[in-house]
Amino acid sequence: MNPIWTNVKTCLGKYACFRGRASQSEFWYWVLFVAVFAGLLFGMAFLLVLIRSAAGPDTMENPLNWFSYIIHPVMVLLGVFLLFCLLPTLAAGTRRLRDAGYRPWLMVIPVVLVIGTYHPLLDIALSGMDDTPLEIPLPLSLAYLFVTGAVCLVFALMLTKKSRG
Repeated sequence: MNPIWTNVKTCLGKYACFRGRASQSEFWYWVLFVAVFAGLLFGMAFLLVLIRSAAGPDTMENPLNWFSYIIHPVMVLLGVFLLFCLLPTLAAGTRRLRDAGYRPWLMVIPVVLVIGTYHPLLDIALSGMDDTPLEIPLPLSLAYLFVTGAVCLVFALMLTKKSRG
């Protein structure tokens, strides 16, 4: 069987198992699986928002006004998928941190930052839909996303450390 699906099945099989260790391939294939599917859903939502914002006002005369009704379910589906993947990601990350020789509680830092990106991303994505001002100023949203990306990159570098054996 393909190693990607083997490792994804392993992570799903250990849905809430925080004990033990996780190999690099187990963790990174799980992250790849989550990132690809979440990226596809977010990309679809982003594309719908772009089409919707270029289509003009939401009136019955506008042939593309139905895009407004699709954006919300796609974002809900993305949220449900990410919520479903949260516990196995925490468990696999905790096991991987332990395997790399770090304290497992460090997993809290990137998770909190990534969960916090939902509102700035949603605020940025929906900003062109109407004349409502942004809840968070755009420079602050972008700065938060940049800091989150930098912290996650450092965290990813920590997790590439070889197993302690």
